[in-house]
Amino acid sequence: MRQPSVTEGLGFISYAWPELELRVLAERVTDEGYAELRFFSGDTLLHTTRVNLLATPTMNSLAKRLEKHSQEIPWTDILTYITGKTIEIVRRGEPAEEIWPSEDDELAPQYLLEPILYLNHPCVVFGDYGSLKSLMALAIAYIVQLPYYDNALGLTTVKESTLCLYLDYEDEPSSFRKRWSALEQGFSKGAMPILYRHMTSPLSDEVEQLQRIIHDKNIGLSIIDSLGPAARGNLNDPEPAIKYHAALRQLGITSLTLAHTAKDQLTKKRTIFGSVFFTNLARSVWECKSQQETGEDEAVISLKHTKANLSRLHPPLGYHFTFTDNSIEVVGVDLRDTSLSGELPLPWQIKHLLREEPLTMREIAEALEKNEDTIKTTLSRMARKEELVKLPEHKWGLRAYGS
Repeated sequence: MRQPSVTEGLGFISYAWPELELRVLAERVTDEGYAELRFFSGDTLLHTTRVNLLATPTMNSLAKRLEKHSQEIPWTDILTYITGKTIEIVRRGEPAEEIWPSEDDELAPQYLLEPILYLNHPCVVFGDYGSLKSLMALAIAYIVQLPYYDNALGLTTVKESTLCLYLDYEDEPSSFRKRWSALEQGFSKGAMPILYRHMTSPLSDEVEQLQRIIHDKNIGLSIIDSLGPAARGNLNDPEPAIKYHAALRQLGITSLTLAHTAKDQLTKKRTIFGSVFFTNLARSVWECKSQQETGEDEAVISLKHTKANLSRLHPPLGYHFTFTDNSIEVVGVDLRDTSLSGELPLPWQIKHLLREEPLTMREIAEALEKNEDTIKTTLSRMARKEELVKLPEHKWGLRAYGS
């Protein structure tokens, strides 16, 4: 038997024996050896199955089943070749390459949407239920797709339109359409579609299909809503996080994952729900908080940068949402003038407080609901930077008060 011609494509391996008029397609192959096999005689589909290529009894049983279609084809030899070659291709991984220093390299990161999305890297936005993180993700999708340069959110997008694929584990198409339509009405820049896919299987099980969609539709941004059902399993174990980020890496484009919040009962620090690897493997992480009174048609959210691998942490971002019957408008807002001012860095909060009048350390601590030792340390640091000045009666003021 001659060796077949082997063709590697996006998510598949094709084997062809022209003299036998036989073609075998291997798809959805895993490192553990599982694969979907389709057998063709000319254009006729003979058999489809999903098997463990490394399970000898299973492959022997498959050979006997295929003999019913043709006893002239050496099925055992065919399957032995397919097993060895398929495992070799899947496990060989990326080739090693030499990396030389270059004077043209810059440390500054490339962005798809500055400062939120690094180009071709995974970003996570996490927050409680009702934090409006999904609406913020849709606003991001609208801006990068248009692209909307002079947007009222103060975000900087690339010059070319970047098509988005929204992978929805939580909602259904009609509800999603209503939110997308309402945001489009709020932006008032014209209607455009977004590629949407209702998801039920873990992301790692859908990589091959998603790779084809990304390739065929020229997708540059994937939004995954949300992390729990997309990763699946016990989220507190490292394995789901590692598999999830391996799947994102295989997709090879910028990603924005929406996640829920966990709170450390000892430190009260808020993080992504699940294993620390969900944070460690992301390149950029933002915490989303919202403030909205019951029954009100307005809301304010903050995005606080909690992790940045490729740049410094960015100051918190603020956005104001206005809801009407058929539109959602979103604009940037200064968090110092909102109820979420506490999300700002402590020095910013102190400066904002002292704009009104000089205060003592105790008065500042009480107003900001902070420990006096923390305030004392921060005040001393700000004084060394000549941002504040010590005044009579143990009060602190902005530099202008002491000039």
